Amino acid sequence: MLRYLRENTGNWIIKFFLGIIVIVFVFLGVGSMNADKHNKVATVNDQVITFSEYRDAYQHMIQRLQQQFGTSLDDELIKSLNIKQHAVNSLIDQKVLEIEAQKLKIVVSDQELKQDLLSVKAFQKDGVFNIDLYRRVLGQNSMTPETFEASQRNTIRNAKLQRMVINGITVGDQEAQAWYSFNNAKASIDYIMIDPGTFSDVFADEAQIRSQYDNHHDLYMSEPKRKVAFLVFAPGDFEAQVKIDEISIRDFYNQNPTRFTTPEQVEASHILIKVDENADEQAVAKAKEEALSVYEKAVKGVDFLELAKAYSQGPSAASGGYLGRFGRTSMVKPFSDAAFAMKAGDISQPVRTGFGWHIINVTDRTPEAVTPFETAKVEIQKELAASRLQDLAYNKAEDAYDAVLDGDSFEQVVLVAAKQPVNTPAFTAMGTELKGMGISDPGEFAAAAFSLADNEISEIKKIGNNYYLMHVLEKIDPELLAYEDVKNEIAVTLTADLKKQAAKKAAESMLQKAGKDVDAVSLEKIAADNHFKVQASKMFTRTEDIPGIAGSVALAQAAFTLDEKNPVYKQVVEVSGKFYIIGLKEKQVPEATAIADNLDTVKLQLETRKQQAYYSQWLAARKEKAEIRINTDIIN
Repeated sequence: MLRYLRENTGNWIIKFFLGIIVIVFVFLGVGSMNADKHNKVATVNDQVITFSEYRDAYQHMIQRLQQQFGTSLDDELIKSLNIKQHAVNSLIDQKVLEIEAQKLKIVVSDQELKQDLLSVKAFQKDGVFNIDLYRRVLGQNSMTPETFEASQRNTIRNAKLQRMVINGITVGDQEAQAWYSFNNAKASIDYIMIDPGTFSDVFADEAQIRSQYDNHHDLYMSEPKRKVAFLVFAPGDFEAQVKIDEISIRDFYNQNPTRFTTPEQVEASHILIKVDENADEQAVAKAKEEALSVYEKAVKGVDFLELAKAYSQGPSAASGGYLGRFGRTSMVKPFSDAAFAMKAGDISQPVRTGFGWHIINVTDRTPEAVTPFETAKVEIQKELAASRLQDLAYNKAEDAYDAVLDGDSFEQVVLVAAKQPVNTPAFTAMGTELKGMGISDPGEFAAAAFSLADNEISEIKKIGNNYYLMHVLEKIDPELLAYEDVKNEIAVTLTADLKKQAAKKAAESMLQKAGKDVDAVSLEKIAADNHFKVQASKMFTRTEDIPGIAGSVALAQAAFTLDEKNPVYKQVVEVSGKFYIIGLKEKQVPEATAIADNLDTVKLQLETRKQQAYYSQWLAARKEKAEIRINTDIIN
């Protein structure tokens, strides 16, 4: 049906039919009725958070998670992390901050935004803002300069608001000293370690193994599986239909001149004498005087590379100020204008930019170069052919999918596609059973198949460069695995658990035997009475692992509850599957000189923590007072 409509849109009957549909939709309110409702994700004091804002926030969160988790990020993990709600919450926070900033008349000037952008290291090349790098970095993150700059303006505004809110929150010397002493106190322990692995006489017998199997069938089920039939539409299937003529190649070449043009470039080094863009006249003049002094040395023949190493305050100083080759738009305009007005071998007088004064040494110039058509045409031909092959494969898949939309069975879809379907063996969600079938990515294929209902036909799925239509033939539910197939696995797991129980019981028994007066009994005696040995640790703080015992922060914290009157911990502590009885060996408090030497750093750290906590409380209070409505229908 859809294919018929597409192919006959010029027919007046079809146009009339489509016109009737449009009129009916208008009168029914489709496209307009409730449009406002469906565009609102939330409101904060009647300030609207739109669906597009929510979508962008959600997508950015997903992108960050993809960078963190890679291929491990799937729908189940996304759902468990509650990303949708987090996206809405972050937008509500931003809206509340925006409202508060408006109340306090906090604004961000264009000059403030410019200065902020110029200072971002990710947009700098050799210490100088690079417009091409700026655009490329934003493009890689699916952002335009307009959207990024609007976001950055909000960030600067929020930072101003935060400074205003936390102003006055400070930390005194006494508070900082106490905090430093608490976090830098050290201790060491004596300990008895009871390792379950030493209980060699403990093992699971047949009755225990059988009981575990009979009482926990849910632990011994097979993985769910699928069987599907699929059609694959590969670009390579259409190679005989694609011929790229000279005219098409020439047209592409003529329509994309910038792609085949290498802009004029200069190769240069520079010496930077920094001065803030908003510095007063005296500071600017002083920096210029310093730059002129270096310039005089350069024009008198002192090696520019050595001068840059000695005087430049930019990040390229160590490499003699070398900037490499760059085009006109790669550097900030004053720098670029000066560099491109110079000849190879010239040294410029100081040039002022937002970063300071630059002395530029142009070492080479490369004129604009155009790749000849004859050189470029082979690559153009390959690119055009690949694009057309991809289009033909997709169009063929779309024709077949139209039959799905028309309600045709998979058998009828196969006839429309005029292709032979492929049947898979039963496979699990990882798709390992599909290897060797020529599927572009078995894991991605399996994931798509598992998202379908029984007997469902998929949408067009692009996997690799190929397009697939899948039809679920059979959903195979998990089944109870045979006892003999899992018996050994159960024996290993159950034995390990029994050994652990025995080790814990032995450790607790040792403490119980010592009785209420355990503090009066030495750890050495407890160990000797039970045929164990005492080990000693090195010094540690309360927030770090005990040396030689991985994952032992909880053990370290237990040690800091001990003192001379209570030298033995009254409970057994489990760490990484082993059990410990511990006694205090030594405690050390930081020396006064160490506290004094670190006081400023500690005050700053503690002040930052207090300010962050206060700011979070302040924001929570503003949200509590705001009238916030969330459209859960959209989120769900």
